[in-house]
Amino acid sequence: MTSTPRVTLVPLAAGLHLRWPRYNAAVLEALLRGASPDAVALEPLPPAFDTDPSWQDHDELLLPWVAVPWARRAGVPVTGVHEPSPEPGAASETERYLRSYAAAGAVFDQLYALERPLGELLGAALTLPRVLTEVVAVLEVTRRIRLEAFGDGPATEWEEARAAVAARRVLELPAERPLVLVSLDRYVALRETLRAAGAEIVVADEPPPDDAARERALLDLAWRGDGADPGALLAQLRRLGHAEARYHAAGLLLAHDHPAEALDELEGALRLDFAEPWFLPGSLLARLGQLRDLAGRRDEARKAYRGVLALGWAPSEARAAARDGLERPFTLEPPGA
Repeated sequence: MTSTPRVTLVPLAAGLHLRWPRYNAAVLEALLRGASPDAVALEPLPPAFDTDPSWQDHDELLLPWVAVPWARRAGVPVTGVHEPSPEPGAASETERYLRSYAAAGAVFDQLYALERPLGELLGAALTLPRVLTEVVAVLEVTRRIRLEAFGDGPATEWEEARAAVAARRVLELPAERPLVLVSLDRYVALRETLRAAGAEIVVADEPPPDDAARERALLDLAWRGDGADPGALLAQLRRLGHAEARYHAAGLLLAHDHPAEALDELEGALRLDFAEPWFLPGSLLARLGQLRDLAGRRDEARKAYRGVLALGWAPSEARAAARDGLERPFTLEPPGA
């Protein structure tokens, strides 16, 4: 393109979004709507990602949950731009080797000291602005130290070279306002590479809190199994009443030793639309099979397990549960007990 693209760069943080009520799935969807991109690029996924449905098992769960469905509904082109490491695991192997040298070991110790506070920070309920300031500030420093000490190579798994490929793919898109979703640990390298190539980096506006984000935060709380008052949480889920709420209510009931009530919740969910979110069809049917097994309804349990495996895609955990359930009835007793 001849004009300078304005690239909105948005960091993703895998499962941490389930712990960030101000930056959860509903917030990302609102951000996408507000940004009005003319293309969406996915840094964690390769260009031909959608030729194999297993891409939906990616750790960056907001990609299959929000980004791709939103882009397709909105008619916005969506493509992967990821360039994989030529040697996965090279960084850890290189560190083991280099630690035999005192100077290199001191650099790694410095990096770990700088990164250690990130664990506590990322465990807080972060917002997008806090991610882009507090977290990215640490990543900027550690990136600089790594490059100064080791250059771009096996010690970084060629992060800079891979960012250059991803940036080129972004800039080759026939778009003036692309939005790029990028894993947090690769955010800084891609941002700097795009800037060096002449792109204008745009900071996405944080959407204001709304009912969708608040409902999503409640569902995420139930999904995690957290909450100081399970009874109040269960009542809120029942007021929502849709299939995902009933699925999480069943999980909460089972965790507190009420399998019969949990089964009632899922049997009710079967009469509702449970096509979304992306994980729900497979996960709901797998849990339904387990609860039917606990109720002694083995033939119906097998039917639910077969339903999981008949889907075009289901989460790997759901498929594993279904295969196990077909081999032997589900029990709450641990294996070997």
